[in-house]
Amino acid sequence: MEGVGRSIVFLVVVLIIFTAAAFFVTQVDYRGRDPLEVESSFSKEKIVFSTEREGDTEIAIINVDGSGEKMLTKNHVSDEQPDWSPDNSQIVFTSYRSGNKEVHIMNSDGSNIRKITNMKTIIDYPSWSPDGELIAFSAWKNGTKNIYTVKTDGSNLKKLTNSKNEIHNEYPAWSPDGKKIIYRSDKGLNADIYIMNRDGSNQRKLVEKSFFDGGYADYSPDGSKIVFTSYTEGSKELFVMDANGKNIKRLTDNDIYEGFPSWSPDSKKITFIRYDNRFLRPKYADIHIMEVETKKIREVTDNLFKENHPSWSN
Repeated sequence: MEGVGRSIVFLVVVLIIFTAAAFFVTQVDYRGRDPLEVESSFSKEKIVFSTEREGDTEIAIINVDGSGEKMLTKNHVSDEQPDWSPDNSQIVFTSYRSGNKEVHIMNSDGSNIRKITNMKTIIDYPSWSPDGELIAFSAWKNGTKNIYTVKTDGSNLKKLTNSKNEIHNEYPAWSPDGKKIIYRSDKGLNADIYIMNRDGSNQRKLVEKSFFDGGYADYSPDGSKIVFTSYTEGSKELFVMDANGKNIKRLTDNDIYEGFPSWSPDSKKITFIRYDNRFLRPKYADIHIMEVETKKIREVTDNLFKENHPSWSN
């Protein structure tokens, strides 16, 4: 019995040492804190984002240099997935305020919140058209997700995709001229990036690179590039390509999650989230900014909350 007891003690000690070693190894900070020069005009721009605090998700705003953070919503339901109007005077977002997840619009200071959809389902990822007339979004029905547009006053609801059989079409993003919408769809063998006309016509695959559950994409304001996410070697990474789907280049290469990229107005930088989901790491996500040409990265937020879906002001 004494020998068995010693063996158990030995195994416990080995387990403690292994766990401690794994903890310290995973504490290496891969988030990246390279300096990024902040120009005077750059510091005046803002990022709107969602943040999980006090048990629910709210909308907040922050200067791109990390200063001036302000909560725009504060209640006991989830407000999330914000996007700017073309003139930055308003913000569209989704909310459970009515019991269902519907599209809402508010002024950029958080005032005058109004609901513009009444689909009584779950709506995701609203995106404001460059001409300010329409909101594109995805909505669930019978296990299938399709993309719709609606006018900002809630009228003229149109269904752009017509998939069935648990196909998911989501993450709509407008081209800068407002004539095209890119989106993610898993109607093929993988979840890939598709493109269609503003009215839903001429739907076609743009790039087969996003594999499974990737494909969140955003046009650069100058119309020349598209940044997107893709699962690669077990982690979600950022890529950039020409607007025609050619010349794909990888922007990040590590073992942590990067997602929801959004371009700066000068088409030179992107904001995105990094979610550190490695073994024994705190489960938080912070907003970062990358200079696309040099790949230099700077943190915008650094806290124990889970930030998500950043959108750079226009």
